[in-house]
Amino acid sequence: MTDPIQPTHSEWRPQRFGRFNGRKVHDPLIEPVWVGERVLAHVETVGSRAPEGRPFVAIQDETGELLDAYPEVAEAIGSAARANSLVIDGYLTDRVDRGAEGMALTAVPMPSSSDMTRQLLMGGGRRNEGLDRLDHPVPVDPSAATTFVAVDLLMVDDEEILDVPLLERKRVLESVLDENRFVRRGIYVRPPLDAWLISWRSIGFRAIAFKAANGRYRPGANNEGWAISKIPNR
Repeated sequence: MTDPIQPTHSEWRPQRFGRFNGRKVHDPLIEPVWVGERVLAHVETVGSRAPEGRPFVAIQDETGELLDAYPEVAEAIGSAARANSLVIDGYLTDRVDRGAEGMALTAVPMPSSSDMTRQLLMGGGRRNEGLDRLDHPVPVDPSAATTFVAVDLLMVDDEEILDVPLLERKRVLESVLDENRFVRRGIYVRPPLDAWLISWRSIGFRAIAFKAANGRYRPGANNEGWAISKIPNR
């Protein structure tokens, strides 16, 4: 059996969260944290890895292992790409309802928006209960309906954009990756949070990420401009 073809930047790993206090992230973009497996998707639509115009797509987990159990998702990522090459940070998740604009469905009891905001932003530098588990991968059953949710862009057309500010990387991502049945682009917002917390918690998200809008990306490293906070249950 031949070894699988390795992507050009096979040594890259997803950047990790650093701080655990959203108040300390300057000028944050805020997004829900998807329940699933964090991956990097490597795409080439032209070149030796993409013979006869068929895109090459490799999906790596956080350890660098190539995942081959999601062929429909890989094909959909290739079809959605609008560039010669891409490296995309995202999540494999089975929590997407494809008929509801990429949102999950789980309904839970809701605290008030003001209570949630206060609990999220107070409490100093200590981690909330269970917070250290919120950014750990949750294995996805390959037999389940799986979607790739893209949240960041590391390379486009063979050009690394690691030093491009996050907000600009997200804007470029919107222009080079379409959405389809198996591919979605993750939502992100700026403060105030109240209305978004109500919506995100009601559809099943457990945590939110604060990411500095001007931040850079360092593959595999902790980013002190990234924080993750548990959405309070009450």
